[in-house]
Amino acid sequence: MITEDIKIDVSTLANWLSEKRPVTIIDVRPKSEREEWSIPGSIHADVYDRLKVNDPNALDDLKLDAQLPVVTVCAAGKTSLKAAEILKQKGFDVYSLDGGMKAWNFAWNSAATTIHNVKIIQVRRSAKGCLSYMVGSDDEAIVIDASLDPQVYLDLAKANGWSIKYVTDTHVHADYLSRTRELAKASLAKHILIDQAKVEYSFTPIKNGEQIKFGRATLEVIHTPGHTMESTTFRLGDDALFTGDTLFTDGVGRPDLKADLDEATKRSKLLYHSLNQLLNMNPNMWVFPAHLSKAVPFDNNLVAETIKALKGKLELLKLNEDEFVNYTLSRIPPTPPNYLTIATLNKQGSYEGYTPAELEAGANRCAIG
Repeated sequence: MITEDIKIDVSTLANWLSEKRPVTIIDVRPKSEREEWSIPGSIHADVYDRLKVNDPNALDDLKLDAQLPVVTVCAAGKTSLKAAEILKQKGFDVYSLDGGMKAWNFAWNSAATTIHNVKIIQVRRSAKGCLSYMVGSDDEAIVIDASLDPQVYLDLAKANGWSIKYVTDTHVHADYLSRTRELAKASLAKHILIDQAKVEYSFTPIKNGEQIKFGRATLEVIHTPGHTMESTTFRLGDDALFTGDTLFTDGVGRPDLKADLDEATKRSKLLYHSLNQLLNMNPNMWVFPAHLSKAVPFDNNLVAETIKALKGKLELLKLNEDEFVNYTLSRIPPTPPNYLTIATLNKQGSYEGYTPAELEAGANRCAIG
């Protein structure tokens, strides 16, 4: 009989990984599901069908270190319980991830840096590669692209002695439900968005070129259309750019979501010019994107590159306009699951009646590399 004490919750496993605690994580989902998204450092056991029919020998071929705890993972936490019970009978210290990958969707870690007395905390939803930011100066902070429960950001603000003055999104997201409006209510911060944003709730509009002041720091608003028409970059002096889905460390934003071919072509051209506007800035400026195209490790290493480094490693940034448009339109990745529903809910500013874990399951697919 399967017992409850064999389960481990997401926060405990996330803490183990953050603390660099040795652990063996075994993913027992079908290979096709694992290819979509997985836990960094996990190993795959292609035994899903055997576990479904309760084969007691399904895991006999695994070579495991008996000295390490084992965590089994599946999609929702049911099949992994079967795997854990088999390994428990073999004498392993084993746990099943409660809620599976749907629950792991909300696991997060962080990395931080300080630039000229401005602290930047990168808050990373590991599974989806979503990156949000708390940027703090003196006793005030701004949160960009909140993708987790507001309490995460409230706790980080408290730990750093900040009050959250502003919250914002770089664009209307289509691959996860924005928590920015919730955070604005919870923190009493001012909810700002570029005046190009077509949403159905009230916000404080900001314009291209406007200066957003907090503490002794200032972020400049830069309209960078292409991925979406309202896409915005925030510039911290000559030191950093928060580029949303315009420019990643491994590619650029896709221009085709919610667009036909003509619209996607138009957006590709706009994206080309937006990128060149950014690439012509200080080459030593750091680029902080809103996504990574793979799971974010629990390694405390920032997902960031300088403009100079990105120019050197991303070939598509070396193309002329026609080449860039042809390249991006020929390299469109699969459409994100539920993106129309998610984008619609983000425009409405509420996801009441929907289950985030169901809507957001799966890796993000916003980048063209």
